[in-house]
Amino acid sequence: MKLILSILIATTGLCASERNREFETGRDYYMAAEFRKAVASFRPLCDRRNDADACYWTGLSYERLADAGIPFGCRTDAKAHVYLVKAARLAPARLEYRDALFEFLLSTADCSRTALREASAMLSDMSESDPAYRRMRSRLNDERHRNGSPNELLGRLLLAVPRATERVASLPAAALTERGAAGAPSSELVSCRF
Repeated sequence: MKLILSILIATTGLCASERNREFETGRDYYMAAEFRKAVASFRPLCDRRNDADACYWTGLSYERLADAGIPFGCRTDAKAHVYLVKAARLAPARLEYRDALFEFLLSTADCSRTALREASAMLSDMSESDPAYRRMRSRLNDERHRNGSPNELLGRLLLAVPRATERVASLPAAALTERGAAGAPSSELVSCRF
């Protein structure tokens, strides 16, 4: 019995030290602004072990990648969202995870139609006695107001053009014909009507 117990302790210690090494490597990459490498270090820990810290740092790393990828960062924002939500669910007592997710949702409201609704749902799940409630409610109201302004609507429209261009460029040539893959020559392009 002692042998089994010592093997379990040794194995658990090895796994914990391996996790710590991978985690610290990811933090070093993050601090050096090498966010792709940080994701490569944190993501396996999150996916394999449901490690809330690793999920949180994976989300932050994807968020920084999206910041660098403007105006095409929305795709990376979706990955950041997945991991920040996972971190908040895995460790609901870690208020910094909840706050990071909330701020992320507000900052991506121009990329996501549902971000403000999700932030509002988070707020409605909170107790009004929570110390962060008033600050978060105020931030949500400010963001709703900002997102509804004419300048913001025009800005979103202007950002939509490069996103739409990127989507069209990634389509196969057959999709760009009038009849699609049904046999139309690929030189016939669909006319765009706005």
